[in-house]
Amino acid sequence: MIRLGVLFPQHLNLNGDLGNAEVIAKQLEWRGLATEIVAVETVSDLSNSLDFILVGHGSTAAWAAIETRLRSMAPSLRKLITSGTPGLAISTGFEKLLEHGALGNLDVRKLPERISKFHIQGDGDSEVLGYLNTDVDLPILHREGNWISTLLHGPVLAKNPILLEEVLSKIAKGAGVALPNIQVSEKAGQLADLIDEVWKLERDLSSE
Repeated sequence: MIRLGVLFPQHLNLNGDLGNAEVIAKQLEWRGLATEIVAVETVSDLSNSLDFILVGHGSTAAWAAIETRLRSMAPSLRKLITSGTPGLAISTGFEKLLEHGALGNLDVRKLPERISKFHIQGDGDSEVLGYLNTDVDLPILHREGNWISTLLHGPVLAKNPILLEEVLSKIAKGAGVALPNIQVSEKAGQLADLIDEVWKLERDLSSE
């Protein structure tokens, strides 16, 4: 059983960020791998053999409600990140992990003006698409070991199959299982067509 941990899902899902865990679970299901999504809200939850951790984006009020608990969890998160546990941090989730020392040495500086736009970010030989809405000067896409952090909002993995495949491979490797091909070819084709349509639309919007 592959276990996907989601930090404070009731608080950190402002733009559908939980969709990242859901698309991972669905992809693994289509490949014949049993998966469950579990809420992570205490230090002890982090010790329960997690194969992946998602830290979503939250409002100011949401962060205020969980800040003390996150601070107490930060050292354990840091150990998991440095030991190679795969994960994804979205927008303010990225900022807060840096602020509390769970991620490595990046300075969080404010921009003169907030940026709000559709954005395509180069990523090696590929590209990553999403919506950027931030007032901090951080890398739009950042990797530390098997952990990925991004300023792009929402279900980033759902629209970026290359990035998703990278995450799936890291999860499977960490869990000690092979990553089969999708067993439901019809669903794979439908998904590819849908992603193509999203890319066409958002690529046009990003150039405006």
